[in-house]
Amino acid sequence: MKSMIERFLAALLLALIATGACAQQKPIRVLVGLPPGSGTEIVSRLYADKLRAALGQPVIVENRIGASGLIAMDALRASPADGSVLLFAPNGGITLISQTFRNPRFDPFKDVVPVAMVALTDIVLVVNASVNAKSMAEFVALAKSDARYRALGSAPGTIPHLSAALFSDAAGFEALHVPYKGAGQVTIDLLGGQLQASVVTSGGALPHHRAGKLRILATFGPSRSPVMQDIPTMKESGYPVELNAWFGFYAPAGTPADVVDRIGRALVEASRTPEVRERLAAVGMEPAGRLSQEVAKIMRAEYEMWGKAIRIAGLKPQD
Repeated sequence: MKSMIERFLAALLLALIATGACAQQKPIRVLVGLPPGSGTEIVSRLYADKLRAALGQPVIVENRIGASGLIAMDALRASPADGSVLLFAPNGGITLISQTFRNPRFDPFKDVVPVAMVALTDIVLVVNASVNAKSMAEFVALAKSDARYRALGSAPGTIPHLSAALFSDAAGFEALHVPYKGAGQVTIDLLGGQLQASVVTSGGALPHHRAGKLRILATFGPSRSPVMQDIPTMKESGYPVELNAWFGFYAPAGTPADVVDRIGRALVEASRTPEVRERLAAVGMEPAGRLSQEVAKIMRAEYEMWGKAIRIAGLKPQD
């Protein structure tokens, strides 16, 4: 006959097993601050599916739209720090927006912890096909002599806007920012000739470049893009500016390191699969599997870079 201690230990073991099983089945909520159907939101669902398969847990994507992503960030900060709630966001939504709002409501180094970087897209300088410049050197010469080529359009306070500020500073001229509500109208005006040049993401420019309607002169990444091997980087062209637009998952500060590592490794493994590579390519992105510690270092460097760009652009904080 079992002793009282044996029965207690057996009951405790069963309780622990049951608790572990429940925890394993607890849904993971992925918060996205963009509307359904956007390229970023599509990527979040792609990785949510892969995370669901890798961890054997339900993974639910929730759109928390508003305030340039701050609504989703507020929801993340109010969530338990146990890996059950994640944020999927572009890098600009973390290290840039925290400097462009007068009251951003979060600190990117105290309130969140990066889990993994999973995808990136190139930033490019593009001109209308009629512009008489086939290289960055030729374009810079035009920009210094004619204000039409210094007028670069983008939504204020975005990565393209501040990338243009960093480039023009390195090239030795002051860009004239032409404000737009979104990238779509920038592309329309580039194609129509109302804008002669701009800094945009590669996904919107590449089809028109291939069709001969626009011309990409350089990419901003640290190395040549796999899908644009014939186009030099800014650094190769003589302008020391290196940056990408990238996308990652974040958890609330205080999430245990082993939980962050477990989820991060599942996401990085997913980024290496041919299916993910193909589906990212369809929306102008490529995989970028980097874990928490490496992403944290990148965030620190980018925070300083965006701070410099904001000063160069003379950008005033939003209310």
